Amino acid sequence: MKYEIDKQKDITIFKIKEKRLDATISADLKTEIIFLQKEIRNQFIIDLGDVMQCDSSGLSCLLLSERIEREKGKKLIIQNLNKNVLDLLKIARLDRVFNLDDSG
Repeated sequence: MKYEIDKQKDITIFKIKEKRLDATISADLKTEIIFLQKEIRNQFIIDLGDVMQCDSSGLSCLLLSERIEREKGKKLIIQNLNKNVLDLLKIARLDRVFNLDDSG
């Protein structure tokens, strides 16, 4: 699984550098998310700019990340969503759970 982490003073951006957020990377992604989010205290942002498709395994990763942020009293931000992924989140009504920022 390819990704980039940009740690800044107020935010940490986790950019997934894969075309598909699915079962092929979900186990590795969950491991990375747990370790990263446990060590940071600032705002966590997941950048899905490269992700073109997502399945239920990918949604599970996003929900895990959201739960970790909620336990810290914060809200997960997901940015740079393509139309396919945004439509999936809306169909699953997860657009109400996540703070979606498609402006990048």
